[in-house]
Amino acid sequence: MRFNATRLTCFALISAVEGDARELVLCGNERAPFKWPDQARANATRRYSQAGQKPGAIPDATLVEYLDFADSYEILLSNVAELAVEVSDSLRQVRSYMTRLGSIRNRVAHSRPMEVDDVPTLMDVCKGLTRISASAWPTTAETISRLESDPAHVLGLTIKLPSDVIPQPAHNLPAADFDETGFFGRSRELQRIKKAILGPWPVISILGDGGIGKTSIALKAAYDLLDDTKSGFEAIVWVSAKATTLTTGEIRNISGAIQDSLGLFEAAAEELGAPKAHADAVSEVLEYLENFRVLLILDNLETVNDQRLRDFLVELPNGSKVLITSRIGLGMENPVKLEPLSSSESKSLLKALASIRNVRLLKSMDDNVLESLVDKLQGHPLYIKWLVAGVQAGQRPSELVNDNSLLLDFCMSNVYDKLSEPARMVLQCMQVMRGARSQGELAYLTELAADEIQVRLLELMTTNFVAMTQSPDSTLDASYESGDFASQYLARHVPVTSNFRDQIMARSRSLASLGVSLAASGKANEFDPRSVDVRGHYDVPAARLLVEALRLSNVGSVDSAIALCREAQTLSPTYPEAWRVEAVIQAKRDDRNATVSAYERALELGGDSKVTAYHFGRYLIGQTGEVNRGLAVLRQAIRTDPTSPEILIQIAEAHFLNQDFMEAMDTCSSILERQQTKDLTHSALNLAMKAASAGSEASHKTGKIAQGLEFIEAALNLASYVSVDILDREITDGLVLLVPTAQKLARISEEDEYLSRRAAHYVQRLQTGIEELDPLALSRVTGQIRSIDVARRFGFVRHGRTSYFFHYSDLITKSDWLDLQIGAELVFETSNGPKGPKALNVRFVR
Repeated sequence: MRFNATRLTCFALISAVEGDARELVLCGNERAPFKWPDQARANATRRYSQAGQKPGAIPDATLVEYLDFADSYEILLSNVAELAVEVSDSLRQVRSYMTRLGSIRNRVAHSRPMEVDDVPTLMDVCKGLTRISASAWPTTAETISRLESDPAHVLGLTIKLPSDVIPQPAHNLPAADFDETGFFGRSRELQRIKKAILGPWPVISILGDGGIGKTSIALKAAYDLLDDTKSGFEAIVWVSAKATTLTTGEIRNISGAIQDSLGLFEAAAEELGAPKAHADAVSEVLEYLENFRVLLILDNLETVNDQRLRDFLVELPNGSKVLITSRIGLGMENPVKLEPLSSSESKSLLKALASIRNVRLLKSMDDNVLESLVDKLQGHPLYIKWLVAGVQAGQRPSELVNDNSLLLDFCMSNVYDKLSEPARMVLQCMQVMRGARSQGELAYLTELAADEIQVRLLELMTTNFVAMTQSPDSTLDASYESGDFASQYLARHVPVTSNFRDQIMARSRSLASLGVSLAASGKANEFDPRSVDVRGHYDVPAARLLVEALRLSNVGSVDSAIALCREAQTLSPTYPEAWRVEAVIQAKRDDRNATVSAYERALELGGDSKVTAYHFGRYLIGQTGEVNRGLAVLRQAIRTDPTSPEILIQIAEAHFLNQDFMEAMDTCSSILERQQTKDLTHSALNLAMKAASAGSEASHKTGKIAQGLEFIEAALNLASYVSVDILDREITDGLVLLVPTAQKLARISEEDEYLSRRAAHYVQRLQTGIEELDPLALSRVTGQIRSIDVARRFGFVRHGRTSYFFHYSDLITKSDWLDLQIGAELVFETSNGPKGPKALNVRFVR
């Protein structure tokens, strides 16, 4: 195993401290034999036996050589009364470090990856010991002095420390490439990787750009699991398909590198114990993985990714696991994506490397200059190491940063070659339109269908050319953006042609223009079901499809319209309008379940969307007869906009259908209190007249005279409140309808002088008002339908004791014909025709 300066420095310090500690134990034995704690003696005896020494009575002077620092420390503390005061003091200041010292020693003795602060921690301990009692720790003091004057001398040392044989799985893990500095950052990703390995997933992948640190974190996880007694692995096998390595001047091919997946399996089989050139390496590996619990780590898999490998992963037996590092995902594993190091982590790594390698230019660099340099390194550990190595070799940092083509080739070339043509086109589009782009935008710009753009974006994400990020707006939709490394590589090696750039820019301008048009239309016709709301430019591609879907549904192509809605939903999964428009279209083909489901999804996505709630409420009330449910949805809408007349009029209609007539009138009144459009004012007043008529008639039938008169009074007040130009024949007919009810209330209230006088007053006010508005309306009467012949389009309406014939053609509003039924109330003019009494200018009022 290769040892770097960091590990050898730690070994030098540990050896010095342990040597001095053993000498203190030996010297103590010469004056007055030290008492050894049982555990310390047992530890030393065990190591003596493990070293192959003969059993028997072993003198302390011999066992001392098999003590580690922790054992020596316990012996010295047990005999503290025999020690010089300064020695005791020096030992006491080490107490808080003992756990950390044991961990560092274990890493050095058992070839575990070093940590970031191992050298500083050891140096602090050693300097503390020698500062208090230099005479007691002479070797330690000499080692510190030599390290400070000639740190490179440790490269000639060979690590050998007395240590226990620790139980661990068989493994062939290489030395960690981060051993020099320790493992930096990424604690969250490391925990996730280890949790995934110990979880149910058979295959786990670590994905990221070349040089982002995939191999390092895989090794860190593997070494951690090596010491985890609960992992349950009987072997950890490392096989690398790495084919090239980056130096400061070139990309070198690795001699004897694995070229294909068969070579990978042959190497794995050999590591597991199979003979070389086995006839069926894949079966051999699978057999080992079935009989033993093995963690198989396949490093740099993008170079050998083929169908044989995929078939192998599908057949993995239970218990064993495969951990993959690759620039390209397989699509069949639990992936962990590595992002670049943070700015602070990058700075720490650069400073650590510069210090360890004694690169004076970087060590002495001003903090502001260093910050600027770190920003340009983009959080790539390989970039940082490459730059430090280059400066160490005599190159200037500016040269390395400004010309990083070699690094880009190393990180990106193997991946780009494996992309499909459509994926390359999407990348080129993202080169033209820099920044985060939505799936819908990219589909429109590249003219790819929704399902196709999804496939290509997934392909680009698995190759790490593109990253998915949170949309910059408030939606939950994702955005997609090519990374800096990818953009630099493409600009250098695959530049965009001018024709392609012009094409993409033209489509971008077209998309922007469409967005402006849709936004203006939506604001002008907010509650029009044919309007499509857009929250921002990211909605426009899907909105364009919805506009076309509405057009197709209007000409009868409902299935094609629904298909466009589905495509819009694929493009923008969190866009509420994609489901609301589908609901509108589903309602046209009377598919209740599909309509309700689409409206509910639109409400779920849109939160407090008053427009969606308005349309859903109208649908429930008008087409499914679920008045109470519709009213609840409308109340949800009115909470968002308490003064919306469009929503209030629908709530009033719901109250009317529920026979809550006074509630209906009160709601209409709240609409009329504010200046509204002529149409809305007319609708509110007309509905109030119907509610007053129905309410007063119901009160009459139940003998509630005072309540009936309240309805009539409220109707008269509302009619007098609005401007005269609103009070047309339809409103007048509403007043006409109230006259007979007021007269009936006057008759049954004759015994109550106050109510009788009040009812007579209202009759007079109604007649006077009708005459002022339309003198001809005084001749109009009210009646109820007694019979109707739907097929032949005629019926009879009774007024008083006379039945009047009426025909479909006599209706003022022909569309009312479908709503007519026996008992319906009509207002009409009477005539005596050649065939008998006839109703003319008939209006259906309730």
